[in-house]
Amino acid sequence: MLVIDTRIKLLLFILINFMVFGLKDFILGSVCFFFICILSCLMGQKKIVLKYLIFYVVIAAIQQLCAFLPQAIETILSIFTLFIRVMIPVVLFASTFIATTKVSELIAAMYSLKIPRSITITFAMVLRFFPTFSEEIHNIYDAMKLRGIALSWKNVFTRPVLILEAIAIPIVMRSASIAEELSASAVTRGIDNPAQRTSFIQLKVHAKDWMVLCFFLVAFVVLFFCKYQIYGRI
Repeated sequence: MLVIDTRIKLLLFILINFMVFGLKDFILGSVCFFFICILSCLMGQKKIVLKYLIFYVVIAAIQQLCAFLPQAIETILSIFTLFIRVMIPVVLFASTFIATTKVSELIAAMYSLKIPRSITITFAMVLRFFPTFSEEIHNIYDAMKLRGIALSWKNVFTRPVLILEAIAIPIVMRSASIAEELSASAVTRGIDNPAQRTSFIQLKVHAKDWMVLCFFLVAFVVLFFCKYQIYGRI
């Protein structure tokens, strides 16, 4: 399995965003998506790649079928499917990034890249919040099933107010509690200490990391050159 330095992954994520949003053409965008699929597979995320690959094929097929629809529907559906198709490569690499990166590694990488402390702390809190929040959602859903008000179409239409109350109130209360717990944990770890931070995580860029980054830089240049040759503009 290919292990890439977290700082290189951050740079790749930025580069991939420029690539996919600049290459909205179906063929060039698909080539870019193919490269990202290969990279994600090498990083050990074959199951995630398969899901996104199937989704990409479905969206691409819908986009091609839009030509046979009435003009008004075609315009709306084409814009919608184009947006989804462009976002799929970004979301795929983001999923791979999250699955292969620990929060501690990401924080260490952001500090080493001299990213402003306020951004690093905010980002770290967000990353720690959502996994805990996801667990709480599952707990709330289990509690609803025990009370006989499981989230289903029947209950949504017959008891909408009760369903909304059973979901909204626990989520609001637990969100506030989680935020308070994370704040206390961060203060305990000295997050408000203005001194230079140290880290147990030792980051090191290897030759394979530079090779991956250089490959995507070359792909970036080549694909945009092809776009210029086809459309006469970048």
